[in-house]
Amino acid sequence: MKTNEHYTFGDSDLAAERLRLLARVFEPSSSALLGSLENPPGELALDLGCGPGATTRLLADHVSTSRVVGLDQSARLVAQAANEQGNERISFLQGDVSTPPFPLPAASVSYSRFLLTHLREPTEVIRAWARAAEPNALLVLEETAFMTGEHPAFPRYYALVERMQAHYGQRMYIGRELAALAECEEWSAESGALTVAALPATDMARLHWLNLRTWANDPFAQEHYDRKELSALSDELAQIASGALSAPPVSGGLGQVILRRN
Repeated sequence: MKTNEHYTFGDSDLAAERLRLLARVFEPSSSALLGSLENPPGELALDLGCGPGATTRLLADHVSTSRVVGLDQSARLVAQAANEQGNERISFLQGDVSTPPFPLPAASVSYSRFLLTHLREPTEVIRAWARAAEPNALLVLEETAFMTGEHPAFPRYYALVERMQAHYGQRMYIGRELAALAECEEWSAESGALTVAALPATDMARLHWLNLRTWANDPFAQEHYDRKELSALSDELAQIASGALSAPPVSGGLGQVILRRN
């Protein structure tokens, strides 16, 4: 993402652990979306905001391009991704994913999951990505449209994150807007859908517990959120994650859009 964007979830070892868990939890829905591309060929597939590389490897499983490159702003996450990859088609590059052109050939497929939610001007970034794509290339986008949970720890967590992201000009549920955001002269919509999944409460609680340990130190959270409340919420999420507290699955909605370069 842009170097001047505010990313509240960090790139620490905790953040990398959270991203690996995130990849596992959302692999079924993402794999179904990428599978619908029917293994497109080309020279390059690009994973925009690759983190520690799980999405890059998933992308490689569903395209037949000669190369698959993960791009991320974080040198730390890119180094971890490079250390863990075991496929000669896959490589990783540090760079600002929102400011193409990149030092790469034009991509025939680009993929971005849970990145636009962290950007203040997502429409401009979507349009800019066209500069890194060859004619007729595909751009695949996935973002959160909603998250709900019956256990009160989940809606409370989501409300706190949504308020914090709004403070930084970001939209937590940008998945609701994907089709509208992508209406531009550079791209044409191939498909759009809202996928709903029942997500294990233990996994989601651990995801949120890991995140909370990072963003609890964010300046906005420090100023506006009660420390005792955050501590109690963290303890409750940890108990759900461990199974000490039972909770029904979280219902997650994903906005999924496939665009084609004009």
